[in-house]
Amino acid sequence: MIFILFVLCTVLGWAASSSPGCFQERPPGEPRANPTVFVDCMEPIKSLVEYDKAHAPTLFSRKPGVGYRLPVHWIHRSCVLHVSIPEDGEDRVSFFEIAQEAGVINAACVARPPHLGGTTRVGPKQIMNVSILGVPRRSFPPPRPHAIPDDTL
Repeated sequence: MIFILFVLCTVLGWAASSSPGCFQERPPGEPRANPTVFVDCMEPIKSLVEYDKAHAPTLFSRKPGVGYRLPVHWIHRSCVLHVSIPEDGEDRVSFFEIAQEAGVINAACVARPPHLGGTTRVGPKQIMNVSILGVPRRSFPPPRPHAIPDDTL
């Protein structure tokens, strides 16, 4: 139920806010971006929303020992959710805010053609980058059965 409310708020927020920078097709002969799928991108967004401290402001930084260490990415099937910050930057943001911005990118840049994703900034200082992009299909790891570690038996 909470996730459904989140999706509704994201879509309404997207309609009311400025659009993220959606990635565009490149001319033939130039490196091409990989498309992704809206449903694949919902999984990493959902994991951020369902995090037990999703609403708590968290310090993000690249500096060792200072807050949550960036850059970081979450991958699900054809989708990568990437969060980064400049080398000397730090900012305090909640995982929910990151998920909200990722939801806006998903609605604006993945749900509509060319389905390549996009990028935006989040946080009070607007220095954290939140991006969604595609993974080449040939790089999907094959599904593996979940193994139970020996020490838990």
